[in-house]
Amino acid sequence: MPREIQIKSIRNQLPVRYRYNPWMRGLMLGFAVIVLIYTLFFLVKVVNGNMPMFFKLLPFVILFVSLDSILRQITSLNCVLFSSDTVSFSFIAKPKLEVPYESITKLELNKRITYFLRVVYMDVNGLERTFQTPASFPKILEIILNLADLSPNVKLNGVLSKAVEHLRSQTEANETEQV
Repeated sequence: MPREIQIKSIRNQLPVRYRYNPWMRGLMLGFAVIVLIYTLFFLVKVVNGNMPMFFKLLPFVILFVSLDSILRQITSLNCVLFSSDTVSFSFIAKPKLEVPYESITKLELNKRITYFLRVVYMDVNGLERTFQTPASFPKILEIILNLADLSPNVKLNGVLSKAVEHLRSQTEANETEQV
């Protein structure tokens, strides 16, 4: 039997922050940096002209994978902060994105290889902008529910609207049980 997911509405508890565990993010980033440094050391000190081609190319593959991991860790979504009038999306190495609730026009959950949450909003110049992040972020269902509740002009795509309605009913049931 699957475990029940606890989802709560944060409307009366602002500001609220959701983020990756900083210890886990730091551990993964540190591991990727160690692999990168060791691979560079291996390329400089161990690889020579007498080695088979496989052992000459393998460090470059490992180097590419570790660089990819480092870039993904520092440029992916790190924190979502709900304040009284805006939602902020923070990253480690990219500028923070602040979006007022009134400017959010659409929420979509799209599947390519994996699921992505797509937030469509209007910027200060009136241009339509899109923010997209993998739906593997911690407590993403709670984030989607609260974005839908706090944004007055939001439209949801078909599957997401049914999911949000289900989450609202589940949240209301949990709140009436606790009172």
